[in-house]
Amino acid sequence: MKVLHIKDIQKKNVPLHYRNEFKGSAMLEFSPQRREEAPIEFSVEHQATGEVDISARVLNKINYPLVPVLKSLKEYIRTLEREGKLR
Repeated sequence: MKVLHIKDIQKKNVPLHYRNEFKGSAMLEFSPQRREEAPIEFSVEHQATGEVDISARVLNKINYPLVPVLKSLKEYIRTLEREGKLR
């Protein structure tokens, strides 16, 4: 299971400077023959210790266990944040 990409990323207006919230659409690949697009919401919060806390939610039901999907989404979002693509 992997996240191929997240498209239509839109930043929500949040008054807190250390927390950014987004919504978008993730293309998930469960096997080479099975892909699914799902709307998601996620947040990136910078802690006072310098750590980055990422949370994610899949807004539609998907026919796959949720825990591995969320783990892959968080890893992909962390990479986007590290590369500066969420600013």
